[in-house]
Amino acid sequence: MKIAKDKESGKDYLLCDYNRDGDSYRSPWSNTYDPPLEDGSMPSERLRKLEIDANHAFDQYRELYFEGGVSSVYLWDLDHGFAAVILIKKAGDGSKKIKGCWDSIHVVEVQERSTGRAARYKLTSTAMLWLQTNKHGSGTMNLGGSLTRQVEQDGPVNENFPHIANIGRMVEDMENKIRNTLNEIYFGKTKDIVNGLRSVQSLADQRQQAALRQDLAAALQRRNANN
Repeated sequence: MKIAKDKESGKDYLLCDYNRDGDSYRSPWSNTYDPPLEDGSMPSERLRKLEIDANHAFDQYRELYFEGGVSSVYLWDLDHGFAAVILIKKAGDGSKKIKGCWDSIHVVEVQERSTGRAARYKLTSTAMLWLQTNKHGSGTMNLGGSLTRQVEQDGPVNENFPHIANIGRMVEDMENKIRNTLNEIYFGKTKDIVNGLRSVQSLADQRQQAALRQDLAAALQRRNANN
């Protein structure tokens, strides 16, 4: 995901197919297209208010969990509800020894009930992780992959449980599960493989142990010959 800057607010936002119309991209902060587009697709007035609140909410979520990065939320109308995409991008801190990037895309389809007091949420989440290390002890290593998960659930909709709160809880739970899975699959398995292939002992220690084994073998042979 690429990053652009809103000219009116000066805030960064993320580019994707969900905020694209032709060759222009809509900013969630100013609700304008860059390059300018007169007849670009826009959310309804109700959704635009919800979109503004969602961007502020997930901006705080991103800062608490990732301590930096960029997030963007885009909403669009459906026949019996609406859909949203929550984008989060966090790149490394610029260290020369460790580089990496986390991209997560959460697409939510919300089907509102006729009573307006409940809704069904369908969440599809994809996380993409890339990591590169270049250290003297371990050398250069590239690690990357992606993981997609999906979940559906019903939830009440009222003052205590607005759409943003329901979606926020689902996204938070899903990201925690994905992070744990990535940690087990990529980091855990990689650690097992590295430990199996590379010796943690120094070369001098290995040579010393090899010489000791040879001395013991020679001593046993002399003892067996004398006997």
